[in-house]
This record gives sequence, C-alpha cells and structure tokens, in this order.
Amino acid sequence: MIKKGSVLVPISIIVVILVSGCTGIGGGSGGDGVVILDFKPDFSTIYSGEAIKLQLRAQNLGEIDAENVEVELAGIKLSDWGGSGIVFEKKNLGKIIPYDPSNPDVPGGVRTTEWVLGAPSLEKGLQWTYTPIAMLSYDYKTRATKSITIVEQDELRRITQQGGSLPSQPTVVTKGPIGIEIRTGNYVKTSSRFTQGRTYDIFPIYVKITNNGAGTGGTVVRDGFAGFVDDFDYPVEIKITPASGTSFAYSGAFGEDDCSTGTITVDLWQGREKEITCELQVDETPSYREEGLITIETGYRYQTRASTHVKVFGKKEGFGW
Repeated sequence: MIKKGSVLVPISIIVVILVSGCTGIGGGSGGDGVVILDFKPDFSTIYSGEAIKLQLRAQNLGEIDAENVEVELAGIKLSDWGGSGIVFEKKNLGKIIPYDPSNPDVPGGVRTTEWVLGAPSLEKGLQWTYTPIAMLSYDYKTRATKSITIVEQDELRRITQQGGSLPSQPTVVTKGPIGIEIRTGNYVKTSSRFTQGRTYDIFPIYVKITNNGAGTGGTVVRDGFAGFVDDFDYPVEIKITPASGTSFAYSGAFGEDDCSTGTITVDLWQGREKEITCELQVDETPSYREEGLITIETGYRYQTRASTHVKVFGKKEGFGW
C-alpha cells in the first residue's frame, strides 16, 4: 500500500465478529446475549382436549440492555390448540436488563412467559408427538475498544535505541451474541517534519463478520431493527469511531465498502459472513507519542430458538366423547 508523507509501518486492524446460537430440546443458547434457559410443558403426555401450559424462561447473560424482546410460538397450528380461550402467538417481554459486571453475584434479568393451550383433537387409538418451537428475538449491541499508539518517528527511534517498547493493551469487549476481536500492530509511526504539523499517513482496517451459529438456530434477523434496507436479509450495523488524531480516508468505494461516514450496514452472505476494508489516516502528528482508542459498536437483531415435545393421545373412554 502506498503511503503519503514519511515512512509508515502498515497496521492491520482485524475485526472478527462471531455470532453463536443453537437449538435444543427444552432450551436454546444465543451466546452471551439473551438465552432461553428452558422451554417446557407442564405435562409431556396428555389426552385430546386436556389443558396444557408451555413455559419459557429467558435471561440476559450479556452486558447490554436487550430491547424489544419478543418470543413467538411456532411449530404447531394454534387454532388446533386454542382450547376455550384465545391464544396469541407472540409474547412481548419488553426490555431485559443485563448483569452488573461490578457485582457478579447478581445475575442478569430473567423473564418468564407461558401459553395456556388445549390439546388438539385426535380419534381414540391415535397418538401423535408434537414439537412446539419458541423463537426469541431481540435488539442488541456489542461494543469493543482497542488502544492504538501513534508515535513520532524521532521518538520511536529514541525508544528503540534505549531498548524500550511501546505499550500494547488487549481489546475490551462487552459480552453479547456477537463478539468482537480487534488486532492492531504495536504502533503507527508518523512524522510532520516536512508538513508543518500535519500528516496524511494512511493505514487499513480489515473487518470480518462471521456468524458461527449459522445452521444451529442462532442468527441475525432483519425484522424489527429500524434503518435497514429492504434487500438485506442478515443486516449488521457497524459503527467505527476512530482514535483521537485520526479520521477516515475516503476510498472512493460505495455502499457497504464506504467507511467514510463511520457507520456501515452490511449484509451477511447467506447469513454467514461479510468482509470489508476501511482506511484511517493520521491527521495530527503528536510531539512524542499518543495512545488513543478505536471503538467499534455493532447493532443487530438476533434470534435464538428452543423446542420441546408433547405427546397427545386420542380421546379417552368414559367422558361421553
């Protein structure tokens, strides 16, 4: 890559975003976001016409508020399970608060909801095992910060000659179903010796978004998250805030590859992954060295699911049926 101004050591900032989730009998995991603790009936074996309850418990294991939490009952035809009342497919659980990292003895918020159903009609002698599915979705964010050191070339020379080194701090990431890993080099070397205090040294940011829960029940979904275009099936919004003293370098790209606005909405290819490359430029050369923070925030609507089994037997004798 061609650099402007003085020699710049290229830095690659690699952002890998992981999404996890799974489907299981009785419970489902969406990573460290909102998980389904359990989804179960009060009776696993019933007769036609008998009442049954399905209960779901969900908990926020992450560090961010889960907004607009909804759970939908699927896998069965509710008109056949309505009993004597009205059964609604969707339940609105509202907001579920996260756990407090400063007080780990207090867990994240837990919500419980249930559906009161009536077993569908089957003729005597028949039996069938039904598989209700709970599909839970919510709006969530994951945030990460990574330090980066911008060092003036004469200062770097002095540090190297004296056997010193520049600081390197690990990435700090909030817990959530999307994890963020940011990798940088140890430093960005720059100089304003011939540019009167300004520099335009450019270094890249490589961003990869990967859904590790693809095919196992955990997925990014489009519905309910404002601002996404209609032709995106698996949208993730990425907001990148450059470190102090740097800004985005316009690359001439458009759409998902244009980072110059600081906010990008990407569509995961087949719900699995997406890669983009952005560039930052050093605007102001420090007199010696400065440590700044690159901040990444991802916004998305996530869905996880769980299933259970209910065996229904046909009508019993002796009840006038």
